Amino acid sequence: MKFTSILALAGAITPGIAAPTKADKTCSNPAKRIEWRELDVADQQGYIDAVLCLKTKPSRMGLKSSLYDDFPHLHFQLNSWIHGGAPFLPWHRYFGVVYERALRDYGYEGPYTYWDWTKDAEGLRLSPVMASKNGFGGNGGAENTEISASGSTLKCVSDGPFAKLRPEYLETEPKKLTNGGHCLHRNLPEVDEPDAFATMAKGFGPEGVEEVQASGNWSQYARSLEGGPHGSIHACLGGEMNPPLLLMIDRLWWLWQKKNSTRLTEYNGLYKNINQTEQHEVSLDDVLMMGGIDEDITVGDVMDTTKGSLCYTY
Repeated sequence: MKFTSILALAGAITPGIAAPTKADKTCSNPAKRIEWRELDVADQQGYIDAVLCLKTKPSRMGLKSSLYDDFPHLHFQLNSWIHGGAPFLPWHRYFGVVYERALRDYGYEGPYTYWDWTKDAEGLRLSPVMASKNGFGGNGGAENTEISASGSTLKCVSDGPFAKLRPEYLETEPKKLTNGGHCLHRNLPEVDEPDAFATMAKGFGPEGVEEVQASGNWSQYARSLEGGPHGSIHACLGGEMNPPLLLMIDRLWWLWQKKNSTRLTEYNGLYKNINQTEQHEVSLDDVLMMGGIDEDITVGDVMDTTKGSLCYTY
């Protein structure tokens, strides 16, 4: 499905139109997602190799790029629909599952993983996730920069397994190929703006997360999680944040749901279609679009990770 089809579908979606339900499928042996530091070295390397492999595979969205690039491209294109409203958590949950399936398709056999950034609130640079060996590489540097088509300066990551990776789509220009890609870039504020980092770190650190997790209802929780920890860690990375670094959000939602079984169906609020022209009350029957990377399913299909085709825990 090309993105023009996504736009057409999004304009047509109403709460009464649903994809076939998947939630009734059997999940007898759920996989356990574990934190990056808990993976053994072989699995860390296997994960990295599979991510790099995605860059060599053709787009499933009909784009002139790669399967790797499908993921940030889809995320950017659906930005106004999947952020700032009720679909934020269920869509990102399924997005992570689809990414994991792609890694499985291309050789990864270890446990699924996530980054617990609460462990690194004192400083991201020292995190094993940012390591040059068995990690995702460190900060971008002023000595290694590129200028994007829009004129912004990208501080390129120069160490680690993704130093030579050339992602195609910039968040500021999500519809444009960058003609050979651009460098993977980060700009950690702890380097040049330690006071700003300290403020941001309060949002994604243990105390900030604990405050969000104490939210008593869905609307308060979803809004606080997106605007607090999610927004803070995004700002701290100061660059691209692809699926491997996003799954902590889903883990927090999973933990919040476990406190009360009624939360497995707690979902309410409003959303706008991609064109921002119509507003609807959300429903568990609403469709989570994957743009042809994988099948579309409903919000109800992802509310419980131990039922249906998701079949995982933390």
